[in-house]
Order: sequence, then structure tokens, then C-alpha cells
Amino acid sequence: MGLLQIIYTSHATVRLDGDELKQMVAAASRRNHAGDVTGMLYAAEDAYLQVLEGSDKNVLVIYADILRDNRHDDIHTVVIRPIEQRDFPNWSMALLDNCEEPIDLAHVLNRRDDRAGIWNDASWPSILNTFRAELATTEP
Repeated sequence: MGLLQIIYTSHATVRLDGDELKQMVAAASRRNHAGDVTGMLYAAEDAYLQVLEGSDKNVLVIYADILRDNRHDDIHTVVIRPIEQRDFPNWSMALLDNCEEPIDLAHVLNRRDDRAGIWNDASWPSILNTFRAELATTEP
């Protein structure tokens, strides 16, 4: 079985307070851990960007559930791709919701169906590196 990575953006249908968001992430973390899925969730106001990575079957099952989850709206798949190694191997579900410098996702959220353009945009490696740097200061 190969490794698969899915990155998507969405908007929250109901804005969650800090505790509710942490509870949602804790439940996702338990499920991901059981399926050996890793990743992270960036939450900025009502916009989300999530990275899921793991075995193709487990990642696709989780993503199918996300697509049916009524807490998300305006879901856009940024990329589905096979990967050699995980970007977030130590995190069953890391949460970034209080970055010192908020990450501007406006150009990503506004690109809509231009998935290849979004992924090839030079800012993506920068965004992922920023996520990894933020997580480096936090315990898994």
C-alpha cells in the first residue's frame, strides 16, 4: 500500500470556539491514530486548510467522511498525490490556530478549481514549511 496525501480547504458552517475546536481535533486525532493517518489542521477564523497523509485507503475513507460532514462547506480539494514520505509524521492531527503571524490563504481559497496552479504556486512550499516550523515548537 502506498502513501497518499490529500490537502483541502473549507469553510466552517458553524464557528467553533477554542474548546470546541480542540475537542473536534482530539476526536480526529484518535481516529487518525487508529488508522495510522497523520496530518495537520490550520484554522483561521472560519477557513480551514487540512493535510491528511497515510495509506491510500485510510486517507480516502477519512476524506470521504469529511466531504459528508455538515460542519464543512465550500470544500475544495487542493491536491491528492502519492508521497514518498509524510510531511507531518509525528502528528496524528496537529492543530495550528494561533500562529504568531497568520498565514495568508486568500490566494489559495480564491483559486477554486485551479488545483494544478495552486499546487505549483511557489508559495506552497513556503506555506508547508511555515506549518512545520510552527509545529516544531509544539509537542506532538
